[in-house]
Formats: sequence, C-alpha cells, structure tokens
Amino acid sequence: MGLMYWQINDIWQAPTWATIEYGLKWKMGHYYVQHMYEPVYPLCILAPYLANVTDENARISIYVINDLLSDVRGQLICSIHTFDRFSVRVSIAFDLSLDFATMQHVTDLSYSTLMKRAYCSHENSCIFHCLFHYNDGQQIEQTLFLTQPKNYQLYQPNLRIQNIQQVSPTEISITITATQPALFVWLDVSVNLTGYFSRNGFHMFEPTRTVSFHSWTPITDYDSADFDLRLTSLFDVTQS
Repeated sequence: MGLMYWQINDIWQAPTWATIEYGLKWKMGHYYVQHMYEPVYPLCILAPYLANVTDENARISIYVINDLLSDVRGQLICSIHTFDRFSVRVSIAFDLSLDFATMQHVTDLSYSTLMKRAYCSHENSCIFHCLFHYNDGQQIEQTLFLTQPKNYQLYQPNLRIQNIQQVSPTEISITITATQPALFVWLDVSVNLTGYFSRNGFHMFEPTRTVSFHSWTPITDYDSADFDLRLTSLFDVTQS
C-alpha cells in the first residue's frame, strides 16, 4: 500500500495543479501534502460526511497511524472549539501505545451527544481538533471540519506579527498572535526571497504560535523592520 499525488512542481510559469510554483514557492497544498505524509498521524472521520448535529446515527471515528519502524507512546487530546474564544468547549484525552507500522482504532464518538455536551447547536459554530503528543516532545495535529469551511461563522482574529528574529543565515523565527481562533493562517514573503515555512496554511486554536522561514540562500541584509511579510486567514477571504 502507498500514497501518491500529482504533481509536485511546475516546469514553466502557469496556473497548474502543482504544489510548488516555478519560482520554488510552496503553495498551501504542498504544506498539507507534507503534513499528510507524516509517519505518525491522527485521523478523524465523521460518518455520514457533513452530518447534521441532530443526527443520532452519526459517529466521529478516531484512529492513529504509526508508519515508524518503532513503537509509539503518547497522549491524544481531542477538543471541540468555537471561533469566538480560545477556551475549549469539550476535551477528551486518550493514553495510547501503538506497535510499529500499524493503525489503531482509538474510539467512536456519538456526534450528536458530543455536540450537545459542547453546546453546539449548529455545525457552522464548532470544529473538532486532535493533537497527539508522542515520544517525549513530538506532536502532530489533525482538524475535522464539521461543515464546509466557507460556511463557518468566523470572527476577526486580529492576526499580528509579535516578533521576527533571524536565528541563522537561512532561518527566520516568526511569532504570531491572535485574539480569536483562525483558520488557514497564511504567511507570504516578498517575491525577492525564496524559501519555505516550517508550517503554513495552519489553524490557530491558541493565542500565539511560532513558525520558521527557511530561505534557500543566506539572508545577508536582514532588517526586521523591513522584512516584507504578509499575514492572512480564511476570515480575510470571506470579507472580500
């Protein structure tokens, strides 16, 4: 068994399905391809897909995949979030031990019961997010959308760049803050600078997050005040 996708890069400038542009800039899709190829991966499935919150037959099934050639031990924390504040509505934790090269079924949850516990009367007000901490320090997350992203009731997250610092000739550390949860947070740098971020197009369910920008070439004239960095999220797209 394996997983493949098409295609990785462009051989000329054009609007294509490639996930890396001709100038080597990563599209959002490439960050998600990188994420889905992680060797340890939590997987959440809502069945039936996009079920109504009142559907008593709907279930959220949770699995964890371990493609490593060693055992994995850790804690999986799954939570229900809303978009008006960072506090969690409902949180469930599982202590897990996975054999090497296996997939473990963690649990099945009643969708309607879970939504009632979280006081979510409509699927466009809540989102399901799992974070797996494993092997003393590593972590991987997965988000389950309960409706199409365009249907979510979003709030202005007030995204801000709190700090930008050069930590090596080719690495810039960036700390982002928000006042509300934000979906598909996107960082973009000047066209004169090529490289990739440690994570991009991510979801913020916490007020601060730090990511790194890795330049393909050394940055010799770095100035934090002039560093051209743009920051957007799904909320900005819905306002246009």
